[in-house]
Amino acid sequence: MTTRAEIQPQWAMPEKSESPWMRALRAILRKKIAVVCIAVIIVLYGAGAYTMLDAFGVDIGLQDPTQSNLSQRRSIRAVDGAPETLGAFTQRLDVKIATIAQLNPEIVDEYGPLTTETILPARTELVLSEDETLQGPSSRHWFGTDRNGRDAFARAMFSLRTTLIISVISVLFGNLFLGLGLGLLAGYRGGLVDQIIMRVGDVMLAMPGLLFLIVIVAVFRDQWEEWFRTIEDATGMGWLIAQGVDDYVLIVFATSLVGWAGSARFYRAQVLALRESDYILAAETIGARTPRVLIRHLFPGILPWFIVGFSASLGEIAGAEVVLTWLGIGITPPTPSFGIMVENAGGRTTFLLYPWLLLAPFFFLLALMLAFNLLGDAINDVLNPRGR
Repeated sequence: MTTRAEIQPQWAMPEKSESPWMRALRAILRKKIAVVCIAVIIVLYGAGAYTMLDAFGVDIGLQDPTQSNLSQRRSIRAVDGAPETLGAFTQRLDVKIATIAQLNPEIVDEYGPLTTETILPARTELVLSEDETLQGPSSRHWFGTDRNGRDAFARAMFSLRTTLIISVISVLFGNLFLGLGLGLLAGYRGGLVDQIIMRVGDVMLAMPGLLFLIVIVAVFRDQWEEWFRTIEDATGMGWLIAQGVDDYVLIVFATSLVGWAGSARFYRAQVLALRESDYILAAETIGARTPRVLIRHLFPGILPWFIVGFSASLGEIAGAEVVLTWLGIGITPPTPSFGIMVENAGGRTTFLLYPWLLLAPFFFLLALMLAFNLLGDAINDVLNPRGR
């Protein structure tokens, strides 16, 4: 016997329900500009994450971003008081004798054809590679080299790691933990709690953001490095400063301290608009505690604005790190950073003679900042259509 459901036309069948977030995701993915921006961010941040493997001794196929021409000269060692043979020298440094002969013609003229048994005086310096300072873009160096002969593409890849670490952790700590947490609490509780949080925020906002960042970093810089040296001595983790962890933590601390107030004020305004909603009053009526109301009821209500703010904040933090480093108080050498690359190429004469020095930082920073801003606009159009 044919059932009622079987004889109903397809258009009359009830559609499967879909969550609002799935509908929003589909709407975002229908925007071509949003898809392109997401792809750009994934590629750039993925490249930065990939270079983290280098810290664990994994060969990632990139040149050492700190390797310069100065490291391409090596001296003959003395072993048990006698100079090592040229064969031992080439084996130790993984270089061919033919390369040594080609790049050191004066040695060949003085000692004749070089072999594995050739013995040169101890401390004789041998050139291991050609001079690669200030070379333009080529198949070997896609973005050229800087004045120290360092590969600009490799430095850009490792600079993306710096940008990834600082921007993501800063936004998670400053925007999510401090800004969102304090904004929710101030907007929901009101009264004295709201007054204290907002007055502290007013003091923070009254000071120019960049100037405040400079003061914080300048004041804490020496003390911060001393703390990390103490941690290294106590724990045996001697790689902390070598990997730039002290710089990362200092900039994360500074940007979070400066940026939380604006985020908290914005989220507080959204909470005030939702605080008297029926579902919030119903949750309070059944005895829901404050943490449950904030996390289970208020947070989902302001989540669209949080996503938009999260995307915009990532770009802002990335730019702040570059500015601080360019001013000389952010990331310190030898840790790679876009700010250091801009500083090294920032002179007018240098830029006119060697314009490719700005090619890598300009290309990656422009792509990253545009992607974050355009993605934020696209998400805002979907999640907040009334704001168009």
